[in-house]
Amino acid sequence: MKLSEVKINTILIDDEIILSSDLLHLYMKSVKSEGNINKTKHTPIFFPTALIFGEIFKKYSLPDGTIHLSQKIEFSDPIQQNSKIHAFAEITKNLVRSGNQLISINIKIYNSQKSLSHKSQCNLLIS
Repeated sequence: MKLSEVKINTILIDDEIILSSDLLHLYMKSVKSEGNINKTKHTPIFFPTALIFGEIFKKYSLPDGTIHLSQKIEFSDPIQQNSKIHAFAEITKNLVRSGNQLISINIKIYNSQKSLSHKSQCNLLIS
């Protein structure tokens, strides 16, 4: 399905995900920080959010030329490696102005104690 066709308030993800060592290793390799994996028991700050966006883009396609306009990430608690999180993502804006489409995605990530750990808002421009 195309992300550009999804309506406002559509839930993109509402799932439990395990932040496994394997996924963390792949993430750390992609950001060229493999040597830092074992320095802490917590995941890197951006890892859970990046993982959720990866899951979204497995399900929803974006047209070529899509521009990532902005990203805001807030976090209140670190998340431990190999822990389970609950991820919730939805479309909060999908509008067309002057031939350009603007899509906003909000993400909330809850830790294993069901406390909100991360919030993120992403804005995409499809021209």
